[in-house]
Amino acid sequence: MGIVENIRSLKLEVKIVEARNVEVKSSPTTLFVRFYLHAGNNSKIELNTAEIRSRSDKEVVIWNQSFGLECQGNETGVEELKQQSVVFELRRRNTTSFLKKWSRSELVGRGNISWKSVIESDGMEIERFVVMDETKDRVLKDCDKPLLLKIALKVQASKPVNTKRVEDLCECRDCRRYNCLDYEAFVVACALAGI
Repeated sequence: MGIVENIRSLKLEVKIVEARNVEVKSSPTTLFVRFYLHAGNNSKIELNTAEIRSRSDKEVVIWNQSFGLECQGNETGVEELKQQSVVFELRRRNTTSFLKKWSRSELVGRGNISWKSVIESDGMEIERFVVMDETKDRVLKDCDKPLLLKIALKVQASKPVNTKRVEDLCECRDCRRYNCLDYEAFVVACALAGI
C-alpha cells in the first residue's frame, strides 16, 4: 500500500500599509516595497508593490496593497515556515532617467518579521510597524525619527487531510499520463479519501 501523508493548506497574506518618516533628499523619486517569501528548498519569492511618487512635503507614503499566496505542505513544511522571516526592503528609483522602468533601484531600508511571531499570535495575524535598518548611503533627509514600515501579516491553515500517492490508488499504474480509463474513478476516490 502507499504512503499516507497529512497535507495542510496554508494561505499567507501580506499587506503593505504605509511607510512613515520618509523624507527623500533628491527628487523626483518613486518608492516601493520589495519583500521576499520563503518558498521551500532554500528558494524565495520576490514581490514588489506599486511604485509611488514621493513628495518632499509628505513624510507618509501609503500603499494599502495586499498579496496572497496559497501553498500546500506537510507538518514539516509548517515547522520550516516557522523558522523563516519575511524580509521587507523599502527601495527608491530615480524617475528622471529616460529608461526609468529599467533603471536599478536603491535600497533605502530593510526590516523583517518572523513567521513564528505571526503563527503564535492571536488569530495568527499581526499588524505592526517594522523599524527599517537604513543603508549607509543615506538617501533620506537627516531625521531623528526612525524609518517605519507598517505591515499586516496573516496565516490561515486548513485542517490536515490524508492523501495517498497516485500510483497506489490506481491499479493500472498509468495515471501519470492521464489516459487511464479508470481516471474518473481515481478522482472520485481521491475526493472521498480527503473527506
